[in-house]
Parts: sequence; structure tokens; C-alpha cells
Amino acid sequence: MTKSSSSDSAPAHCGSKPKRLAIGIAPLGTVSIGIVPMGVICIGIVPMGVVSIGVVAMGVINLSIVGMGLLAIGANTMGVWTVGPMSMGLVQVGARGGHDSESHNHKSHHHNSHSQSNSEDDPRFMAFPTKAEAEAQARQIGCEGVHQMGSHWMACGEHPTDQR
Repeated sequence: MTKSSSSDSAPAHCGSKPKRLAIGIAPLGTVSIGIVPMGVICIGIVPMGVVSIGVVAMGVINLSIVGMGLLAIGANTMGVWTVGPMSMGLVQVGARGGHDSESHNHKSHHHNSHSQSNSEDDPRFMAFPTKAEAEAQARQIGCEGVHQMGSHWMACGEHPTDQR
């Protein structure tokens, strides 16, 4: 099922030497195009490589709907640098949801599991890397205490419910 630019026409798979150009289902190559391509440059449904372009991409640089990597550009991305409306990363590049990037602290992120409402604009859903930042946010919005959410901290003693 995998095509190759080399003379070897056998399909590439995990453990085999990558082809220069691989096309097919789960192709392994320097340049891979297909359903689950793996390699340096990958284009497909679930690409995994250094540069990944597709629907659900995993790699160093991702252009996708859901991307995970060092630089991820898409609708829902996770990485060090992220661009997209529902992105979580160390640095949010560009605008998020129509707001300018200056209005968001690059150290904070939003919980986006509450997609049915405007929770992204609700300061109760902001998470901070330090307890002190969450405590300051709690004082600012008028609630008491903070709580830990994974490796981040959120204002208020309990996680808010979105009942709008």
C-alpha cells in the first residue's frame, strides 16, 4: 500500500528504513502523505513528524485542527508556542477569540472544556502557574481561596460551575 521513490517497493513500517517519499496508510518516509503518515514532513489525517500538516498533528511544527508540539497552529493546540482560539501553551501567539494578545497574560490559560458558554471570558476559569497569582485573581474577582488544577492554580476555593 505504500509507494516509494526508491527501488524497494515493499511497504515501510515501524522498524524499517524510511523511504524518501511514502504514500499510503501509515507510510513511513522522509516525506509522508497518507492516513497516519510518519516522518520528517507529514501531510495527512493524523500526521506525526518534524513538520506535520493535517487534522490531528503531532510534531515539532504543526498546522492542524488539533496540534501538539513545539509550535502548534490550529483550532485546539497544545505546545510551547500556540496559535488558535482554544490553545494552551507557554506562550499564546497572536489573538485569541477576537481579543488582542495584550489582554491575556502569557502565563495563564483558560479551561476550554466549557465550550457551550462564554466561560473563556469569565475570570473564574483562568489558571495560573503560581498560587500567588491565583490568590491575587481571587481578591480581584471577590471570591475566597484558591484551588489546584493539575500543575496550575485557579481562583476561588472550588472549581466554578458554568450554569448560564
